[in-house]
Amino acid sequence: MKNNYKALVMGLLIASSGLISQSAHAVTDISKPTQAITVSLSGNFNLGDTFSNNNLGNTFADKFSFLTTGWTNVDMLLTSTSTKATNGLNLTGLGLYNSANVQIAAGVQMLTGVQDKWAIAAPHLTAGNYYFKILGNVVGNTGGSFAANGHVVSTIPEADSYAMLLAGLGLIGFVARRRRHAA
Repeated sequence: MKNNYKALVMGLLIASSGLISQSAHAVTDISKPTQAITVSLSGNFNLGDTFSNNNLGNTFADKFSFLTTGWTNVDMLLTSTSTKATNGLNLTGLGLYNSANVQIAAGVQMLTGVQDKWAIAAPHLTAGNYYFKILGNVVGNTGGSFAANGHVVSTIPEADSYAMLLAGLGLIGFVARRRRHAA
């Protein structure tokens, strides 16, 4: 009976040590609050985030919001580089969402490992509020960071473009009329 009691106690100790070690490595969401970025028509934008040491295994889903005032095309390249694949960040997702939290464009993973690289393109966005969501986890105790560079192009010509078009057409008409009178 005494041996059964010892075996039961040992079994409980082993099982509880497994639970304690699992709780010590619990995954924590280390996402930052939504960050607003400035996106101007026909311009560039940058975004990024840094995670401190001792976040091994923790996950993040960072959001970067922006406003468009007219029809635009948006594209972005996201990267995270580390000294080796077991350090830094593992980027696991990139998406573009509207204000109703509906994904309207998904990123494409181009590289993974020492350098994680994602790209996303969203043509023909209407005026409104949008946000990029970047997903990932920390794969080493040294922390890590990611950065993105994007470009915005207006898909509707500005008033200057129309003025140049009319001036060009007027000049062509003037030259044609002058040739006709000269002949």
